[in-house]
Amino acid sequence: MPDQANRVIHLLNNRTKEQLEQLVIVYRIDTILEIKRVLTKKTLMKNLERRCQDMQVEINSFMDKFTILQNKGLPSSLVINDRLMKHVDYVSKLNKYAGSQASS
Repeated sequence: MPDQANRVIHLLNNRTKEQLEQLVIVYRIDTILEIKRVLTKKTLMKNLERRCQDMQVEINSFMDKFTILQNKGLPSSLVINDRLMKHVDYVSKLNKYAGSQASS
């Protein structure tokens, strides 16, 4: 896609005003800027999608490790309807759990 867009920009830069009018292109610079904006947005979207995929892999890895700990007795951080409890409440719950494990 970028190669094709660069060819279009090259074509626009090397055509006369009459040739551009035949292509129904009135404003050469505006058209070139629009092509560059589209390319920039497309690149940003690809980078965002790639980063989201990387983050999802990291999240899945964390959840796998967290599930193992929960299966070994670590208190759940879920409250009702699969919602997470507040951090402060979960820390308090973990402290109580650690205290009961230490006294056992």
